[in-house]
Amino acid sequence: MTDTSSSSPRPPRTGGPPGRRRPRLGEQLVAANLATEAQVRQGLAHQKTHGGRLGSALITLGHLDEKILEAQLGKQLGLQVCEVESINPPPEALFRIPEHMIRSFELVPISWEKGKLVVGMTDPGNFAVIDDLRFVTRCRELEVRLITETTFRRFLNTRFATAMLMDEITSDMALQDHDASEAEGYLSAGGAEGDPDDLDDPSLDPPVIRLVNYLLLNAVDRRASDVHLEPYETFFRVRYRIDGRLSTVLTPPGRLQRPVTARIKVLSGMDISVRRIPQDGHIALKVGDEDIHFRVSSLPTVYGEKVVVRLLKKEAHLADLNRLGFRPDQLSDVKRITKLPQGLVLVTGPTGSGKTTTVHAMVNHINDPEVNITTIEDPVEATIPGVNHVQIQERGGVDFGAALRSILRQDPDVVFVGEMRDKEVASIAIKASLTGHLVLSTLHTNGVIETFNRLLDMDLDASLLASSLRLVLAQRLLRRLCTGCSKPALPSLDVIEEFKLTAKQLATASARVARGCSRCMNTGYRGRVAVYESIVPNEAIADILRQGGDEVELRSAANQLDMVWMFEAGIARALAGATTIDEGRRSQVPAR
Repeated sequence: MTDTSSSSPRPPRTGGPPGRRRPRLGEQLVAANLATEAQVRQGLAHQKTHGGRLGSALITLGHLDEKILEAQLGKQLGLQVCEVESINPPPEALFRIPEHMIRSFELVPISWEKGKLVVGMTDPGNFAVIDDLRFVTRCRELEVRLITETTFRRFLNTRFATAMLMDEITSDMALQDHDASEAEGYLSAGGAEGDPDDLDDPSLDPPVIRLVNYLLLNAVDRRASDVHLEPYETFFRVRYRIDGRLSTVLTPPGRLQRPVTARIKVLSGMDISVRRIPQDGHIALKVGDEDIHFRVSSLPTVYGEKVVVRLLKKEAHLADLNRLGFRPDQLSDVKRITKLPQGLVLVTGPTGSGKTTTVHAMVNHINDPEVNITTIEDPVEATIPGVNHVQIQERGGVDFGAALRSILRQDPDVVFVGEMRDKEVASIAIKASLTGHLVLSTLHTNGVIETFNRLLDMDLDASLLASSLRLVLAQRLLRRLCTGCSKPALPSLDVIEEFKLTAKQLATASARVARGCSRCMNTGYRGRVAVYESIVPNEAIADILRQGGDEVELRSAANQLDMVWMFEAGIARALAGATTIDEGRRSQVPAR
């Protein structure tokens, strides 16, 4: 093929003397106590169904941490492991390897210097590809490093996609500035819903297609919950909500706003000729072995249509009560009560606090072929095998009340009502919980005590409410400290005085502060951690509810049960090093 005498030798074949089989990854993980045999079998089953490699399957199932996988693979193959944060290839390295080779053989150009090419490969034992690389790049020396599938996908969807895409878009002459002002007529009353020239679909321009694909896939890769595409008078902004905070990720040329919006509307099944009224849509994409779903909402503004895309986690069957961060006593209560044959369980919190995830974990805990479980949701954000999901369609006459009445004629054992929005739904749910059904539901309240008040404000039968309630759980999500860059820091004197920390708390504290690195995009935080307050109503609380629910009496009765309030739980999380004191403050329920 070519003379390789001056090139570096091939990566050594590891695994011992000839004729001796190298231990497989699953065997190594079990031997190192990094995974159980049952988890490996589950990973192999997932791999057989969805494809990919065993390591990626174990990460998807939550049985293995990506860092552990990287270290184990590096040890197995005797190669240096390259993380995506360290990959920032210069143009001479990025464009030296053809795009089709990068995608087909899952390799990443890392650097090029004085004829030496460094690449990362998901399969560094593929010597045919290594030989092809030497021939194509004409490099004098080739160094191979190991990357995981996850690292390769991140590189492909971020750095590689950005470099290739933005260069193409900015040089493309097909996208011209629009002559007319976008503001005119957007908020005017009456008139036609769309102009004839709007029917000329600008979303079919290839660079626009690639830009939208990049924005959606990059959002998945960066663990964003929402994508905001916002038109303004002089610019167009794209922001991601990551760990509860919005951050700007891209400001494409303003002329791209209308074509990008049109492309998203086409993908989500909206009418691109209608730009003066809000619309809702849905996008489903297949990425590798994963189904990704997006809920899309458009809203007319003065300068054009603002679009918000919410990422939906469809693999809700992976939610596990044991991994949600409950205290041992809370976890015991939740597991015990969700196994009861009847009663009402409420999960409360503000929008985006993870209520649905918690309820789905409860459903997973009780999901069994002998149990008939039905959910009523708007929208159905995630599906669980073995569970019947009902999508609310109010225009078609299927609202929460009608759906709940119909479900109760379907012989259910467990019913999840997406939200108790009004007295009608709450009344039906309470009666169902007293007649042999376990009812799970959510409310938008700040805490346990406010939940009691909200239910009584609905003018519900206080006696029935007191008899039906089995568990009230309120929650918040706080940003989790990045494990790669946070550093220890003892609480300051001001913090000690503010929270009246005891000597015992300080003796066991392992508080940390945020710093920032490339892994967490210099925020100091990566992921989120939940804090909870929960109560299992006893007879004293039931009596207070029957008498009208005096807030002072309810708090006093809760304290008699050694209630751990959410604010206390948040500070405890901070002292344990999971988050910061500043984040812990955010768990305080506002005073009424």
